[in-house]
Amino acid sequence: MAPPNKKLKTCPDPENASHHQTVPDEVWISILSFLPPFSLCSMSKTSHRFNCLSRDPTLWTNLTIDWQSIKNHTTSVEGIINRSTRIKSMTVRNRTFEQVNSPQIVMIVKKANSTLTSLTFSPDWDSAEIGTMEITLGNNAIAKLGTMTNLTSLELAGDWIKTAGIKAISNLVKLEKLKMPGAEQVTPNYMKDLFSQLTNLKLVDISDCKKGASDMVVTALAQNNPHLEYLDLDGCELVTGESLMVVAKKCPNLNHLSLDSDEQVNDPVMLKIASSCPQLTHVRLAFSLITDVTLKQLVTNCPNLSFVDLFGCDNITERGVGELMDGAFKLKHLSISIDVGQAFTEKIYKQHPEIQFELYDG
Repeated sequence: MAPPNKKLKTCPDPENASHHQTVPDEVWISILSFLPPFSLCSMSKTSHRFNCLSRDPTLWTNLTIDWQSIKNHTTSVEGIINRSTRIKSMTVRNRTFEQVNSPQIVMIVKKANSTLTSLTFSPDWDSAEIGTMEITLGNNAIAKLGTMTNLTSLELAGDWIKTAGIKAISNLVKLEKLKMPGAEQVTPNYMKDLFSQLTNLKLVDISDCKKGASDMVVTALAQNNPHLEYLDLDGCELVTGESLMVVAKKCPNLNHLSLDSDEQVNDPVMLKIASSCPQLTHVRLAFSLITDVTLKQLVTNCPNLSFVDLFGCDNITERGVGELMDGAFKLKHLSISIDVGQAFTEKIYKQHPEIQFELYDG
């Protein structure tokens, strides 16, 4: 039996409970910011206060929408976008293997045209969630994106981009980031026109544009975009040292360079790039013709180097690799495929445990 002067603890009456009312609005808004759009809408139906809080414009600046939602709940998706009066970033993804309806997706996206600055159609594979499949838009749908002139960032698969699509992208003159891998149907002339009109680019990915990315294209890109920091030319077999020399000369802020499967890359090219682009942190040179001379120049001139891929670089040696690992103090990742002795491997793992070292059979 409880002491006479001590009150027993009781659970609050659910009808009168208002503990959430004591939490400031700014705290609730911070909590609600972690909810996806449809969950946020559901939360808004639970009370008058949450209905008001869920309408705060800051909660609707970044949207991720799945194709299945667009397909099966079009009206709800349109309602979410209409509510998002300050939307800045939108990602459209696909969790199924089915082919998407490109016109329907673009129709939804363009409802946010007035404020949208960043648009991604399924993230790149390095950052995509497990189970997220690629969204490949048709050329006619891509052509309709040309009126979204506030965009500063655009990421999309280039598989079906043709003349009309590339001309539309050329109208997006505020673009600073353009990821358009796999645009094999775009000719060099139209690709050159694209990079002659886009002059604010800092990040460009035109990997696997096997027919469209040529020396003429890369030269136009470098000459018109001196603030370029990120360049991915993986699989662009028409690109040679001629245009890469122009990149070295015109783009001193370059910090990410990916040239996977480019057998035109050799020591003279990389010596020029390493000496002209001291901010390099990420270098992918798989299957290139470089030697230890390039590795030494990278160590000497690029103190922030953190990622190096030398897979298939058969002209480098164990000694060159060792000097790279000893001299690049910020190195976190290194891939090689040359034959090295067991003693060398054991030494590397022992002396450089901080480096993710990938050694493939030579």
